[in-house]
Amino acid sequence: MSNPRAAGGFNIKETLTAVVISFTMAFVFRGFVIEGFLIPTGSMAPTLLGKHMLVRDPDSGYAWTVGPWDYVNGNPNLPYPVQGGTNGPIKLNDPVTGEPIELASERLRAGDRLFVLKYLKGVYDPSRWEVVVFKPPHEEPQNYIKRLIGLPGDQIALVDGDVFYAPKGSHAKGTGAEAWAENVWKIARKPERVQREVWRKVFDSTYTPPAPTQERFAPSERFRPPWVASGSGWTGLRDSRDYRYEGSSPTVLSWDDERWPIDDYTAYNQLRVGPQPFDRVIRDRTRPIFPVSDVSTHFGIEPESGPVKVTGSLTARGMEFRAVIDDAGAKVELREAPTTESTDIAWRTLDSSNRTGLITPGRVTNVEFWHVDQALWLFVDGKLVCGGPEKGAYELTPSGRVFASTGRELIELLRLNPNITNSALADTRIYRKPSLRWRFEGGPFTLHRVGLDRDLYYQCGRMPTLGGHPDHFPTLSDDDFMMCGDNSPSSLDSRFWDAEYPWVTESINHGEPQYGLVPRELLIGRAFVVYLPSPFKRGAIPMFDFTRMRWVW
Repeated sequence: MSNPRAAGGFNIKETLTAVVISFTMAFVFRGFVIEGFLIPTGSMAPTLLGKHMLVRDPDSGYAWTVGPWDYVNGNPNLPYPVQGGTNGPIKLNDPVTGEPIELASERLRAGDRLFVLKYLKGVYDPSRWEVVVFKPPHEEPQNYIKRLIGLPGDQIALVDGDVFYAPKGSHAKGTGAEAWAENVWKIARKPERVQREVWRKVFDSTYTPPAPTQERFAPSERFRPPWVASGSGWTGLRDSRDYRYEGSSPTVLSWDDERWPIDDYTAYNQLRVGPQPFDRVIRDRTRPIFPVSDVSTHFGIEPESGPVKVTGSLTARGMEFRAVIDDAGAKVELREAPTTESTDIAWRTLDSSNRTGLITPGRVTNVEFWHVDQALWLFVDGKLVCGGPEKGAYELTPSGRVFASTGRELIELLRLNPNITNSALADTRIYRKPSLRWRFEGGPFTLHRVGLDRDLYYQCGRMPTLGGHPDHFPTLSDDDFMMCGDNSPSSLDSRFWDAEYPWVTESINHGEPQYGLVPRELLIGRAFVVYLPSPFKRGAIPMFDFTRMRWVW
């Protein structure tokens, strides 16, 4: 009898065996290693997208994403495939230029599809700031996706938009203002890669409407930039992507924080109704918009001939932060903000570099100055030259941060209204607004891509916010985690879960509910790549924007 394999024959048994093994391995791989998920909502926007509209301003060229405006019978889980139409036009504002845009209708895009790497206890455990898929503890089983901000054993406090934690073994004693004043607290600083992912664009001169476009408007309606120049010699601020300075004496560009507030308004939330609607006007206390002092300011500078000294200054939280680049190198400094009574206050250098020639004539040098998570960072051409999460850091306790951000002691603010639900810390009016400027010595030079970004800001609303009040902050067990959405103003997350699914209480938490916390048993894994971004239809043919395939940080 001949051997069918040797003769090149077809062996049904071996083929079926191979198919069964392949399917088995696929199921094992999906169950224990990697699994795909589709994002349905905008709680992580614009980092990760659920159903949304992609809008482009024809004048500036800037494109951004906006959540659904209209839903079938008001069902928040069933948006219309085409937004606008019979429900009225879609009215938006370009978040970079502020120019109004009206759309008769806009087709809705589907959410991102991503791969999730499963957590295996003892092999691969969760880390702070990872984007995590899990089963929510307060609802029937389904999938949620949020950013992990609290680890097992932590105590968590959310103050002025940032995350503070007291690790296991050094917890604050008790509750109240005294607990937030203890020196056990650390601020949770984001790694550089995560930080670059979560910056939110406030302005970029790249999207300045060109002069021919602006000519069709009346002079009073034309674009006005957020940067105000001192003295003469500047050109291009109103009608060019590049700013040109023809002089040689010291000059200053200041941010117009009255017309262009630096706050946590989120362009994705320009909705017909919701937490931050398109008109941006707070007509009541239900849609808070908070000032944000964690910012990145950046540009490319191209000196024409001689050297240029560059100094960036940010005044925030009762302090002044400064980055300096000159012939001697670079440094980052801070001091108490000067007042009319005390103007000559000494600077304290946090970090410095004696590297010379950072800015040279005849070439574009990219400069970034960050103030984020209580640390200063200074980058030149994408490389950190001084500062950072250790060398550029300054430390404040949650109580100290409240005083720095408001100018008032925490205990004083708590006396204004001791009720957690109506906490004074949720009042946007008490927080100091930041101000920013750049000083240049030498010239002439040209600035390219002059921009400003702001950080994530975890709001503490007027409803009980877990972690947002010194009488209402959690202590996590050895198997609990805390999650928040990147779209902070419109994310139902650990801050606001005030219920727990009975099965979770009885089977996992042994009859003691842990409101707002996610048990380890409900974690699925870490999102690590968007493999199929936002499919949409052009006519009857589904299309994919493969340029938005990206790693998740």
